[in-house]
Amino acid sequence: MKTLTSTLEAAQKKRHRLPCVEAEIKDLEQGIGRLAWDRIYTGSEADSHHGIAVDGQGSIHRIWVVGTTLYRQKQVTPFVTGFPYIFPFDLLDNSPDFGAWTVVTTDCNGPCAIAAYGARIYIFYRQNGVNRIRRYYSHNYGDTWTNAVHSTYTNVISMAAAWWAGSTGVNVICFTLRTNEISAIVWNTDTQTLVVQRIVTFVAPHTHIITNTYGIGATYNSHWSQCQVVFAGLRDADPYDHYNVFRCTLSATHYFSSLESFIMVPVDPLDTDLIRYEYPDCHFPPDSVGDYEETRITLVEKFTGVDPYKRPLSCHVVRDTAFSDTAYTEPRPFVDVSSDYGLRMATGTPYWWLSRPDGVWRARRTPRPTLDIGKDIVSLVLRTHAVASAELASGPGTLLIQLDNSRGQYSHPGVDDLASLRFRAQIELSLGYKTTAGAETVEAGTYWIDSWQYQSVSMRGEGRANLSTLTLYCLDGWSLANRWTPRYQLRWNTPAATPANVWTILYMVLARIGIRLHDGAWPRSSAILNFYPDFTLVPGQRGDTAIRRLLATVPDQLVFRGQDAFVKNPVSSESSCYDYGPAAHAIAAGKYADAVTASRTRAIGRDASDDQVIADAFDWDLQELYDQLVVAYDPNLATYAEALARAERVLRTLSLEAKKTQIIVPTNVGQELLDVVEVTDPRCGITAEAYRVKNIMTEYDRSNGRYGQVLTLGAP
Repeated sequence: MKTLTSTLEAAQKKRHRLPCVEAEIKDLEQGIGRLAWDRIYTGSEADSHHGIAVDGQGSIHRIWVVGTTLYRQKQVTPFVTGFPYIFPFDLLDNSPDFGAWTVVTTDCNGPCAIAAYGARIYIFYRQNGVNRIRRYYSHNYGDTWTNAVHSTYTNVISMAAAWWAGSTGVNVICFTLRTNEISAIVWNTDTQTLVVQRIVTFVAPHTHIITNTYGIGATYNSHWSQCQVVFAGLRDADPYDHYNVFRCTLSATHYFSSLESFIMVPVDPLDTDLIRYEYPDCHFPPDSVGDYEETRITLVEKFTGVDPYKRPLSCHVVRDTAFSDTAYTEPRPFVDVSSDYGLRMATGTPYWWLSRPDGVWRARRTPRPTLDIGKDIVSLVLRTHAVASAELASGPGTLLIQLDNSRGQYSHPGVDDLASLRFRAQIELSLGYKTTAGAETVEAGTYWIDSWQYQSVSMRGEGRANLSTLTLYCLDGWSLANRWTPRYQLRWNTPAATPANVWTILYMVLARIGIRLHDGAWPRSSAILNFYPDFTLVPGQRGDTAIRRLLATVPDQLVFRGQDAFVKNPVSSESSCYDYGPAAHAIAAGKYADAVTASRTRAIGRDASDDQVIADAFDWDLQELYDQLVVAYDPNLATYAEALARAERVLRTLSLEAKKTQIIVPTNVGQELLDVVEVTDPRCGITAEAYRVKNIMTEYDRSNGRYGQVLTLGAP
């Protein structure tokens, strides 16, 4: 109690002595806005094929098929473009009636799709009997309509639609699926003429042999000038078939890209089809996209075993990545409903919209206001590390921030001015330093709130106020990975239809937690780009364990920087970038140790004939003193060259552990993990000796004027 009291009382007195530390809390999920869905309509319509679109006036258009009847509705929302009202619908006279439907035709057979652009709304459906596609369209916001034949293409089992407004006019694209075929029918809405129909059939010798499909979604992305497509299908593969959600794009010249599977679950060996994924949709906002918005995807996970369910899931493209990169966050439940035909998305100002026939949801597009907490920071401890141990990753937090709450300003998280103070909200931290130009700050990473703790002290004496603090415990990328586990088996390179090297696998795994693996200028090993292991993640395995297991196959190490990560091969020839010592950056204390490490390593693999492959690597300077062997076995090592590279990698990694050193220094805000630094400490006979930075712990405490770092160093 006495310690907390003295901390808070002294903080204000000594605040001016230290460089400032800044921090902001943002309602973001790895850089992307978190959507809070509010259901505004609950009806009794049967779940069936349906769609939603928003026109240029902000009005919502929905479609729905029951039996052979296709319905539509237009709901004029209480918004004027650019001037959104914030009142609930039920307080306004013109509240939309989402239960009111108008018959389009009684000659519909199953699938339908809708898209809107400005005043133009296009509805596509499969005509009953003649089995062809018709278009039902309006060019005046749905006031009048025309019904015409769109295409004689037959046997369509699902549809999606998207717009493409470019130099050649305003096109609408109807995407369709058959059992083993995808088609894009491009229509010019200015001239009412067919531009092109592009068809891809998924049969041999196509890379992906698809025997059935289960729904499609599409959207136009103006940033990339492409249509983005997702669809579900059953893939015929060896050694087992599996259900997939695929992604592909349609280019400006109307060609499909290659398919990539980003969700996959094996078919049950007993053919009971316990889990499958169906009726995906995707959407990218067409207007005023903030840097916190990306393509979002919905789909339905269907389980047919004991206590079956049909659960909508949602994920999004990782920030600053391309749709074609297959970088998607882990799909997860997001609304408490059951669904057969999925949920469809659209956006207008200022909401995301989510729809199925008997329900409409909305979510504000803009994140909750940013909360500045820098002025109330009493102390913080920040630990960063390049090679995460299980203990560090699963601990109470990588970043601990203690805030002054003596005025009760943080007592009601998630409410009003504290709306952004919520679990897993994003904290952007900047560390301060002083130069001749004055006090400055530099970005020190992005972290996510995992827990918090209030603490209070009752003060006695006249005129003395009660004291209170709030401590935030925050995660870094390693800790986020520790909290993630795959929901289903993930496997690469068996079969090798779409080969993936170690870098690509790591890229996909990090994407599941929303982290982008940045392809920067840091040195990388040849192994991380040229080794294609048979690598499997099983449900329940923690992500940080999987990442360490994957990195064990290459010499590269992983560093998280904000919402990004990068890999770096710590080559022994790297030059020092900074000096610590009496003539440079002062060292308050130091510990320097050398330790016994492996003198040789052996890698054992299996070639194509299942014969054993063995290769050894030696540190002959150590081998003359003792023999300490470390053996690594990996059946992926099919040649002597691969085995030798692995043995040398293991020997190099172990050698980095030989010098176990710590130095305590005034904070260096520019210090980065895996940098090579030069240390001079005459008190211990250390002169211009090179080390590599492995861990950094930064401490800031206003009560006693402490602002320093503990650097853990290893061999360079």
